[in-house]
Amino acid sequence: MQKQTVDRHSHLQNENRTSSVDESLYNLDEIASLVSYELRTPLTSIRAALGLLLTGMFGTLPKKGQRMLEIALNNTDRLLRLAEELEHDPKLSRKNVVPEPSSFNSAADPATQRLALLSLWRQRTYYDRLTGLPNQTLWIEHLEQALVHAQQKSDQAVAVLLIGLDRFQIINDSLGRAAGDRLLIAVAQRLEAYIQPIGIIARLQEDEFAVLLEDVKSIDDLVSIAQGIQQLLSDSFNFENQGVFVTASIGIAWSQEGHACPEDLLYDADTAMHQAKNQGKDRYEIFDIGVRVEAISRLRLETDLRLALERQEFQIYYQPIVSLKTSKLTGFEALLRWQHPEQGMIFPTQFIPLAEETGLINPIGEWVLRQACQQLQIWQQRFPVSPPLTISVNLSTQQITQPDLVEQVRQILDETGVNPNSVKLEITESIIMENPETAIAVLKQLKQLGLELCVDDFGTGYSSLAYLHYFPVDTLKIDRSFISQIDSEGEQLEIVQTIIRLAWNLGMNVVTEGVETPNQLAQLKSLRCEYGQGYLFSQPVDMQAAQQLIGQKL
Repeated sequence: MQKQTVDRHSHLQNENRTSSVDESLYNLDEIASLVSYELRTPLTSIRAALGLLLTGMFGTLPKKGQRMLEIALNNTDRLLRLAEELEHDPKLSRKNVVPEPSSFNSAADPATQRLALLSLWRQRTYYDRLTGLPNQTLWIEHLEQALVHAQQKSDQAVAVLLIGLDRFQIINDSLGRAAGDRLLIAVAQRLEAYIQPIGIIARLQEDEFAVLLEDVKSIDDLVSIAQGIQQLLSDSFNFENQGVFVTASIGIAWSQEGHACPEDLLYDADTAMHQAKNQGKDRYEIFDIGVRVEAISRLRLETDLRLALERQEFQIYYQPIVSLKTSKLTGFEALLRWQHPEQGMIFPTQFIPLAEETGLINPIGEWVLRQACQQLQIWQQRFPVSPPLTISVNLSTQQITQPDLVEQVRQILDETGVNPNSVKLEITESIIMENPETAIAVLKQLKQLGLELCVDDFGTGYSSLAYLHYFPVDTLKIDRSFISQIDSEGEQLEIVQTIIRLAWNLGMNVVTEGVETPNQLAQLKSLRCEYGQGYLFSQPVDMQAAQQLIGQKL
């Protein structure tokens, strides 16, 4: 990669840092003229919009041109919208909305005035006020130009390195915002000294910096620069005799992936940076096109997931739970399915993690519980047996920690009229052990409603045997991974036998998942296991098929 200078912005930056201007000397016309030029918008529209904005805020023009300038600089988007409205609305008379020009005059040379004002405008518009580095606006302009140049040279590429400081918020909270600002300035100075001979560096967000590199020949050059940045930041920063260490996650993307616009290249670098953070921080990741495809697919799935409840695309499938002693049907586990209008049937493993990340699991979980209770009430009235049919419903971590969970469950029980003793709530072993104290409190409240409680996937999570007797649990459900091997490995058989005996000693029932072969069934019967579910009995089925099974197996 050839070295290059940064003359495209260095002269402006130097001018910005040394310019001095008495902003109180400028009147409305001068400021409007500058804004019009910089925003490439008709002067009459901008002058009218600025006058309307100022008089709307203060009732009259401010007494100082400095105040007018600050408002213009900080409200460019609003000015553009107002200017567009004025340009297209003939009912608005500019004579009514534009005050007379203020009478502030400058003794200075007009050309000098305008150059100084232009310098101040550019400083506010294109440079970060804290670090003095180019901001995102200026950096994106350079990136646009670089991509145009690269398209004219088939053997060269443009690259972006996005640098995200790790755990900066913790430093900010611990040392204070003032110290955090000093740290950002120090980081910016190190990065600028390192990058300036070969590229352009900017500050994009509070703790994010971006590097633009041109004439990139190979990915090895980019890796070398990323490693140099990591080494650069490895030395401590000293504040008030205290050493502060900073690490960074770096995302690398370059235009050989076929980027046509700067936003795409920056987005890919951002994706790679977040991948680096997710992989443990203090590392760099090179963007992979497959990651972009996956991210787009995930975003679309999230959008569809948010609409799925409203569109009634969710369905409940029911898997029978059978008495191993009598072979009779005793109940069902309610399992969620998503009938996507384009992708067809989507299973929970594909969308439940996304629902948990986005918080959608709470309304989805509430819907599942309500639908399952309503259906159970219908079946119990149509097929009265003793003991009555049961329904098992899974609860997620987010639901357990939901403040109004108990009240929500109570309301569903009241609305559906189902017998609480027939409803079993299943919680995984890992959920319980994440926060045992909270779990115990919530489970006890649910138990007071008359519900049955079940530990799902038992044996795969934490070592919870010491805690098990503290939980108000009625049933242990042994994970399918143990059952799948009990007919071939003696060790797995012994584990299952130990869990069954443990449950007996604690007065709990046992359900085994994943029963698929007659030999597995025979082994479980020999261990005096009470209940089982799996493909040997039935795969999960829809409501109509479940109803037929009830008629056949009761």
